[in-house]
Amino acid sequence: MTVLVRRSAVRMWLLAMAGIPLLVISLDVLTNRRITNWLRELIFTPEGTQIYEPRDVIWAWAMALFGGFLVLWGLKELFAPSKLIESTDEGVHLKLGGPMRGAVLVPWAEISAIRSAHLADEDDSGVAVLILEMIDPARVGDNPWGARWAGPGELAILAEDWSEDPAAVAERLTDEALAVARESTRARSARLDEDP
Repeated sequence: MTVLVRRSAVRMWLLAMAGIPLLVISLDVLTNRRITNWLRELIFTPEGTQIYEPRDVIWAWAMALFGGFLVLWGLKELFAPSKLIESTDEGVHLKLGGPMRGAVLVPWAEISAIRSAHLADEDDSGVAVLILEMIDPARVGDNPWGARWAGPGELAILAEDWSEDPAAVAERLTDEALAVARESTRARSARLDEDP
């Protein structure tokens, strides 16, 4: 049994769609300016109309780059989503190193508890997280990407954009940890029985 957590397809689609207005407006400013001239005529009187300045072109390029990044990253995550959490017999692979970096392996023996929670944030609802209580926090580092330290040895992994509920993920990871521990105990017992 393997637990695999990816980003929500709906959120990634919405992220890709959020970049499209930025691309449209920026390309309009950089080319024929039909949309922006129409908006300018609606807002300003002909006497008080503003002219375009070099900074408008700079902002248009910045919006085009950012909008393009949002669309490309959203579509990439939609069609080839990253594995945020993947469990194997060795332990849990966590995508905490940042973009273009591999996952960090935390062995099952170094995880003492797994649970979900809502951490207090700026608003009242809080942030959904998966908390791993770790024996060796140095394995993950001081500033993990997409997570934060909730306490000594308590790694809180942000779960807002996951495809699954963090409570269900915590339950499945706990079940897998118990299954791996049982299998390890059986293997040790079998080796002891074989020894003369």
